Amino acid sequence: MDNIFGYKIYNSQYPQMKIIETPRFILRPATLQDVPDIYEYLSQEKVVQYLPFKAHKTINDTKRFVQLFFINNYKQGKVGNYVIYHKSDKKVIGNIGINNIRTRSKEGEIGICINPKYWGNNYATELTVTTLITGFELMNLDKLVAITYSDNKYTPKSLSNLGFEYLKTYKPRKTLQMSHRFELTKNDYLKLKKEYLPDLINSFY
Repeated sequence: MDNIFGYKIYNSQYPQMKIIETPRFILRPATLQDVPDIYEYLSQEKVVQYLPFKAHKTINDTKRFVQLFFINNYKQGKVGNYVIYHKSDKKVIGNIGINNIRTRSKEGEIGICINPKYWGNNYATELTVTTLITGFELMNLDKLVAITYSDNKYTPKSLSNLGFEYLKTYKPRKTLQMSHRFELTKNDYLKLKKEYLPDLINSFY
């Protein structure tokens, strides 16, 4: 077991997918046993409105999704998305990971999806730290990108708290919402790791 910022890092059945335990959550590979919890949030239009698929109509939609999007990627040796297991509530409340990885520039895009029942609970910063660990410590990326939408009140603040730099606002195709692009380089992360992040993360405990 390793330890980064007090977050515990364990091995899983998939060598490339490390389990990460934070004060309130366990991030681990998805299983088919998680399907009911995942269906609970992916069946809601407000959750999937900016995702490249429609809200799930049946639990079988979610079962197929978990198999294809999570499990098959794990089996192919890819670093896929984690489910977010809430330790106190003993249930999966979302998923998080690094997507759209560009091997040449060594950068990836943070993606996070949370059950609306848990919105507004100040979980974003604690969870986003796990993507810094995954991206910079485990995957050795040089840059992480985060895209937020104008109706998202919580994520931009957590990104700023973690040293992400706001770059621009733009309007993507196929959406009426304006998007905001944030970036964090590995060099800036390493500076924050020494000077700032330990104190911030201690505040979660």
